[in-house]
Amino acid sequence: MGLYDNDNAAVSGGDVLDVTYWQTKFNALKLDAALATRQPEYPIRLLTAGVVNGCEDALRTYPNHADLKAWRDKAAAIQNKIDPNAAPDDFNSRFLHWRDYAYEAGWRSYHIARMAAAQSEWRQAHGHASEAVTQLGRAEERMAAWPEDVQEWVRAARLQMESLREDAVARR
Repeated sequence: MGLYDNDNAAVSGGDVLDVTYWQTKFNALKLDAALATRQPEYPIRLLTAGVVNGCEDALRTYPNHADLKAWRDKAAAIQNKIDPNAAPDDFNSRFLHWRDYAYEAGWRSYHIARMAAAQSEWRQAHGHASEAVTQLGRAEERMAAWPEDVQEWVRAARLQMESLREDAVARR
């Protein structure tokens, strides 16, 4: 048992300053997008496993977090509907940005940096803002075929993170 475990057990929902939580949230959103765009069953099966495993990992830290439980339960229910013999396939072209690691890593670090800054955790805010700038910059190099709203978010988020990175250096 750790010193702050009771604090974590009291968290029943909402965003938390935790990398595993944000990775799992991204995967839960990715699963929703995959279903909305009717992606093939095989990659959805792999994605559901990632959501379930991420939720289980995060629930070890935040055992009463309702969002994590809901994401886990939804992914598990979807797993049970997927044909176990679905042919290996990949996400189709309507899913380009969700498949991009730089977008994923940039998205995750963006949210962690913002949350860390809001909590005056400047060292953590600086590290994640720096990572977001790097990853979103990489995403910008290959996002020409992505939806326009996603492209706009990537550009705006990178600029916000450049500013936050500078602000965090001054406050550390």
